[in-house]
Amino acid sequence: MQCASRMRTTARESSAIARSHRVAGIALRSVVCTVATAACQAPVEIDHDVPVGEAPERWATGIDLDDDLSGDLRPEAIALIEARHHGADETLGTIAGAWLPPTTIRVWRRGLDGSKSSCAGRVDVIPFEKYVRGVLPHEWIRSWHGESLRAGAIAIRTYAASWVRAGGKYTCADLDDTTASQVYKDAFFAVTNAAVDATASMFLMKNGVPVLAEYSAENSHPTATGISDSVCTGRTRFGHGRGACQWGTQRWASQQGKSHTWILQHYYPGAAVVKVGGGETQAIVVDSDNANNDPLRAKVEYTGIWTTSSLSPGYHATSYRWAATAQTVAPATFSFYLPAPATRTIDAWWVAGTNRSSAASFIISSADGAELARVVQNQQVAGSRWNTLGTYAFAAGWNRVALSRGGTSGSVVIADAIRVR
Repeated sequence: MQCASRMRTTARESSAIARSHRVAGIALRSVVCTVATAACQAPVEIDHDVPVGEAPERWATGIDLDDDLSGDLRPEAIALIEARHHGADETLGTIAGAWLPPTTIRVWRRGLDGSKSSCAGRVDVIPFEKYVRGVLPHEWIRSWHGESLRAGAIAIRTYAASWVRAGGKYTCADLDDTTASQVYKDAFFAVTNAAVDATASMFLMKNGVPVLAEYSAENSHPTATGISDSVCTGRTRFGHGRGACQWGTQRWASQQGKSHTWILQHYYPGAAVVKVGGGETQAIVVDSDNANNDPLRAKVEYTGIWTTSSLSPGYHATSYRWAATAQTVAPATFSFYLPAPATRTIDAWWVAGTNRSSAASFIISSADGAELARVVQNQQVAGSRWNTLGTYAFAAGWNRVALSRGGTSGSVVIADAIRVR
């Protein structure tokens, strides 16, 4: 990554590059590091004691955040990246309290389809907190200390929010799913999900808006922006050295007992960790695939034949289930655990379509066996978003939302996800 930094200086010397959107010329700085692998190798600790399969792809490729400028970047995005590299503070002049966090983010999935532009490729509109869950285990080390993971979740969330606020990086998308932005994959882990949930709706804020929360593997002491970082003394810089030092977050947490709030405010001077809006700190999401669920809090079970599919876009997490309507209940049962009695609001997510049931029945039951409500929803409309089923008083234990497949034959019922908040 250090050779990428050397190339970056040359690229920035020509402001005409940014103004004329000559992306290929700027992108050379990431190509150089890819070709000259030996010159950009990480220090030993980058890969030392990292479990197999946990090292971020970014550490192997040597590409910093916003270093690869391929694709259909907006001219405004290129100018913003160049200004950020010069140390410009984009939060100046903003009004405190004017900003609200996004609920979704547009992600160009070029890592999946290999497309060359966001407008010609696949773009998924992903719930914002789900996006953070899909990035954290692929940009951080998931076996690291919990406070390091929480710091990572907030940095990742804030970086993404800053791009949404700026109008997006690409013509038809806010970010992409590769090392050019943040690596997003439809692969989720309970330990990183927990860190995301514990910090839901928390951002690094300055002047009322999210900062550019850059991060890199090893920032050395002092960092590239002059921050004194004693836990990184003697370490060779690996990356641009700005923002959070990823290895530093682990050392401060595991060796010094520092909290994620302390760690982040150390690496981003002048910014504060702020919970913005209501958030989903206490939310439980029960997905249609148990691989995406925290088994201590959420599970799904199926009676009869429910087929897994990802053919229709706009589904939650990695896929959805469908079943043909018939004269039978044979439900998909979404269960969630509450340690104590509580009043919670239930939301449902489905993928809409003309062949969907117009009268899908959600049967909501408490852990004590009481049926609380039956809510009928038209799944031909209002797809790819959370739809409220009502607010109910639940008992302690495993409560249930059963989606019945009962009804006149000729349509299908979609089981995708339930949210409890």
